Amino acid sequence: MKDVIIIGAGTGGLSVARELSKNDNVNITIIEKGPLADAEDGYKFYDPWDKNEMELIKTTVVGGSSLVIAGNFIPSLVGELKEYDIDIEPQIAQLKEELNIQPMPESHTGKINNLLEKAAKELGLEMNPTPKAINPQKCKQCGRCAWGCPHGAKWSSLEDLKVALDNGATLLTNEAAIKLIIEEDKVKGVVTDKGNTYTADVVVVAAGGMITPKLLRTAGIKAGETFAVDPFVTIGGYYKGACQDHEIQMNKYLKLPHILIASHTSQYLLPKIQETHPDATADDIISFMVKVPDNLKGKVYANEVVKGIDFDDASLIARGCGIASAILVQVGADIESISSTHVRGAHLLSSARIGDIVDNNLETEIKNLYVGDGCVLPEAPGLPPIYTILALSRRLGQHLAEIL
Repeated sequence: MKDVIIIGAGTGGLSVARELSKNDNVNITIIEKGPLADAEDGYKFYDPWDKNEMELIKTTVVGGSSLVIAGNFIPSLVGELKEYDIDIEPQIAQLKEELNIQPMPESHTGKINNLLEKAAKELGLEMNPTPKAINPQKCKQCGRCAWGCPHGAKWSSLEDLKVALDNGATLLTNEAAIKLIIEEDKVKGVVTDKGNTYTADVVVVAAGGMITPKLLRTAGIKAGETFAVDPFVTIGGYYKGACQDHEIQMNKYLKLPHILIASHTSQYLLPKIQETHPDATADDIISFMVKVPDNLKGKVYANEVVKGIDFDDASLIARGCGIASAILVQVGADIESISSTHVRGAHLLSSARIGDIVDNNLETEIKNLYVGDGCVLPEAPGLPPIYTILALSRRLGQHLAEIL
């Protein structure tokens, strides 16, 4: 019997656990800093990092960001990964069938999504339906996708957790790994903030873009020399009775070179809209998210994270906002009310990259020490990365299940 520790019960860690738990000769322990909660309460566990030029969005809860994403599943970096001798097409296909990934039916498109698509087309731009891991039969179109689905319609990693637990895995919550134990260039276990030491034959670090590299540094691995996010803003304007906040978020998207524009609402917009329309409510806003792919210039150190907005980021966001504004005005939003949120960073990635920190099996230079989250992505895709992260972590779990 082999003992495996997985650090982090987010999208990557639980995907590895799911696949690895199919091997009866493996004893799996999942260690998670956050609590176990219902999917609908995901918003309560947003844990933003605001000690930085750019606010970085993350969650600390079992299931991780899968609880609070919009359910978007767009494949990315599939070709780029093949340059590292990594083929995730089998896992992409497996996930598509398993999660029933497809655009929402016309009955679930939403009035505002249709208006935005029509306006974009009038301006010579084509918006596409977003492939979703949402069950339309359960979806009530409440618009709370990014808060935590209250109806069980949106897939989350809690489904992978259930499979792993049913197969005998153990979940430890409210306990954070703080140090990796290394002996003779082999991983031997972890130490936690509760003073506990857990021994293992294999350790998979999947603690997220900021914590994973810090843990790897305790093993002498110089991770965190690169770090990327998806910088984004939400831009919108006044449109009486829009009720876009009751529609499925990011149901339509426009992909331009280095820019993603998708229907999206934000609570941060309302105070700005009320500057020109004091009586406006959240139901009177029509808006887009503008997101751009990041560079790798960020750094994650033991006690510091450095990630800012450079000229290229700002230029792309400004261009995207100009295009989004034109569509909003074409729909009928009040041009005087058009406003944007501050820039935030979603999807903390690429701080333990394939080719730099891990090999094509996601193993580090330390024997039996692996990385199983978005840190391994060679670059920021500029698209929702969860599909690719899931495929990579499924591949890792299948690999470990085969060799252990």
